[in-house]
Amino acid sequence: MSISKLAKDLKGYEKFPPVDKWNPDLCEGQEFFIDREGNWFYNQSPIKNQKLTNLFSTVLKNEGNNYFLVTPVEKVPVKVELAPYMIIDFEMTSDSIILSTNLNYEFILDKDNSTKLIKYNDSLIPIANVRNNIEGFFNRNIYYKLIDIALEKKYINKNILYIPSNNTKHPIGQIA
Repeated sequence: MSISKLAKDLKGYEKFPPVDKWNPDLCEGQEFFIDREGNWFYNQSPIKNQKLTNLFSTVLKNEGNNYFLVTPVEKVPVKVELAPYMIIDFEMTSDSIILSTNLNYEFILDKDNSTKLIKYNDSLIPIANVRNNIEGFFNRNIYYKLIDIALEKKYINKNILYIPSNNTKHPIGQIA
């Protein structure tokens, strides 16, 4: 996967190119990995260039719970420990919550971009649908801030803590 060619191919697209319409052959031999802390690796070496990981995030595609970097001519598998995006900040308005990610993308929690609780290391943790079936996990600081808000405002339904946004209750934890 040539970085300069990828950047050139993506010129002219808005934030995200139409990767769902692209179905190239699988290109194996390259190994991308995103760890539990949101760090990206290529062939076991950390990718330290944030602009590069931001570029890669624009061509992520989820097919059957498997992630790929996709261009019109190649598709490269990406192993993901938890989720590709890490949610690093939030803003509460009068009726919605805007979440910010580590990959230079913001989204509003709504019925399409909601949260769910998944089992991870014997705990239930929230995962958010960031965009196009691509998920994000909450960093610890944001997670604990949202839990505190839910507890303080008594956002609890059947032992599930939630945060309301756009007339939807988004689960973020379970009361033990």
